[in-house]
Parts: sequence; structure tokens; C-alpha cells
Amino acid sequence: MKIATSSSTAAGASAAFAEAMSALRAGLGAEPDHVFLSYTASYDVDELARATAALPPSVRVHGSSSCQSVMTAAGVHGAPGPGLALLGVADAQGAYGVAAERIGGAPRAAGARAAARAIEDAGRSGELPALLWLSVQTGAEEDVLLGIEDVVGPNVPVFGGSTAADSIVGRQSQMERGLAHEGAVLLTALYPSGEISYAFSSGYAPTEHRCRVTRAEGRRLPEIDGLPAAEVYNRWTSGLISAQLGGGTILEHTALHPLGRPSGWIGKVPQFLLIHPDTVQQDNSMTLGANIHEGDELVLMQGSRESVIGRVRSVVDAALGAAPPSFRAQGALVIFCAGCMLAVRGELDRVVQGVAASLGETPFLGRFTFGEQGCFTRGKNQHANLSISVVLLGD
Repeated sequence: MKIATSSSTAAGASAAFAEAMSALRAGLGAEPDHVFLSYTASYDVDELARATAALPPSVRVHGSSSCQSVMTAAGVHGAPGPGLALLGVADAQGAYGVAAERIGGAPRAAGARAAARAIEDAGRSGELPALLWLSVQTGAEEDVLLGIEDVVGPNVPVFGGSTAADSIVGRQSQMERGLAHEGAVLLTALYPSGEISYAFSSGYAPTEHRCRVTRAEGRRLPEIDGLPAAEVYNRWTSGLISAQLGGGTILEHTALHPLGRPSGWIGKVPQFLLIHPDTVQQDNSMTLGANIHEGDELVLMQGSRESVIGRVRSVVDAALGAAPPSFRAQGALVIFCAGCMLAVRGELDRVVQGVAASLGETPFLGRFTFGEQGCFTRGKNQHANLSISVVLLGD
């Protein structure tokens, strides 16, 4: 297995892809078997898809839009302006399959179809993959994960992130070789010749504020402890969203003060799935970036710019620590929440430096997502917000 990365900030999609592919082939010394592609939403995705169609038919492509920029060990690409990056895998002894399915009104069925087709595309029907890499339109990630589990069961790790745009209302896209999609589930089934290791976490700590959800409607939270949700949240945060009560966007205000749902323990350390409040409605209910249910316990979490920046290195170290003793990382896929990115956007170079400090010269590709999917060690695959994940590919 050999892995390399490349990037471009050329203005046109076809020119940027050509530049990055030329550098990727030079880095690999060969044609890749699989290409992970991340790009900013400022590119013409149809033009970019046509550029990927020129690759040999044997090359699989998994592409997804990222919020404002992408990152590699060479730095942050985009913001301002367009940017794209590639991670290529040359692995003649492994197998990689890609499939996209439109979600429509049936996300669970779409997740199941995409999982089955990705495995078939890898030529490994009847064999479970080492990992599934997911890019998915925001809105129904929990149901998509259930559909994937319907096909592969609960023990195959599913990692990745919800596709993103430069703003919450921007155009998200998913891309396989020669085809751009919107509103789709995109999956890569990985059967590498080497090993995989991973970690999934966040840089937030619980506060003393806890509650029970007394009314819930999917991703709308009307009440907690019998009171309007936004009013309770505003009291907990000492007036953080006072100006938005009665209606308003709170995505950036709440990035360092999300809600957390208790999600088990790793040793003696409690784990929380983070949920990002994004709007206040006229009745002071809140909308969220993940599903909640009546009876759920929610905890107000807190973070800081420093904890978010520093956490990425801790997650890389956790992935390295979970690997077998003889493991040698050849490349890494990094998911970093767009909400976290926006909270620290003036210091993204420090995020890159944190990853590189632990990985050394190992190439990596990072994108900024509107939701994160992964699992804690020996845990269930879950959808969360404001989280970081790292998948290592190695020997």
C-alpha cells in the first residue's frame, strides 16, 4: 500500500483537478486504485465530475463538498477562494468499491442499497469490509446508518461526515467517478491489504447543567424540563442567545456551548454525543443538527478555541494508540466539524500542525463537515455534531 496527497487552488474545476491529479500520480509513482476527493462548494461540481470521468475505469472516486476549505499536511486550501485536495491509495492487493444512492424520502433504504452496491463494486460480495467511509447529505444521517447496519451488521465501523457548503443553506454535493449528486448517500467499502485504526471524539467537557427532554420532534426541540428549550439554554449560558429569542440563527453562537447526550464510557471517562443547536424558532423551540427523543438526558457542554484546536492531535494519538504495535500509518482521513472550524478559522494552520505533529510525514486529507459519523472504540456507529474523527490506513 502506498498513499499520497495533493491539492490545488486553481479557479476552474477541471484545471484544479488536473493539477492535483498530476501531483498525486507523481507522489504515488503510479495510477491510484482509489481517490478520496474533497472540494469547496465554489467549484462547478458538474465540471469537476466530468474531469474525474477521464480517469481510467479501474479508479474509484469518492468525492464530497467541504465547508470553505480543505486541508492536507501542506496546509489549508481555499478560504478565501476555491480549493480541492486528493488522497490517493495505490493498493493492488486490496479492494475498494464506491456506490451512491439518492436518499429521497427513504434514507434507511438508501443507506442499505449503497452499502450493498459498494461491497459489490469492490468485488467482495459476501465479505464484510474493514470499514465503510460515508459522505451523506445532511438531515437523515441516523436513518442512513441504520440502513447500512441492515446490510453489514453492527460491527463494521462507519466513519465519515455529512457533506457541507460555505453556509448552512449552500449547495452540498457528493461525487463518484463521472457523476455528481445532491441529496445522496455515498459509501466506499474498504478492503485494504493492510490495517485500519480509528478514533472519534470531541474537545468539550460537561457542565453542571442537565435536563430531560420533555417534548421532541426529530431535530426540533420544543421543551426541556417542561419549559421552552431556547429560554432554558439561554439561562444556562448567561444570556448567550438573548438577541435570538423569538427567532434567529445561533449556529456560530453555540459552537463552543453545544448540548451533549451521554453515550457510555471508555474506562472511567464518560462519553457524550454532541448536538449543535442551530436556530431558535418563534416559539423559542430550537432546531438541532441531530435527532433527539423524549426522555433523553441532555447536558450543556463547554469548549474553548484552545480545546478544539488541541483536541485534533489527541484524536490522532488515540487512533495511533488503538493500532497494533507493529502498525505503520501510510495515510489518514480526518473529519473536522465545520462548526468547530468556524469557531477557530483564524487558526486553522494550528489544526494542520496538530495533525502533522502526531503523524509526522504521513499524508492526510481533511475536510470540514456539517455532521460527523463514527464510533467510539468498540462502540456503535453514531451521528454527532462538533466532533473530530481520524481513520488511519497502514501496514
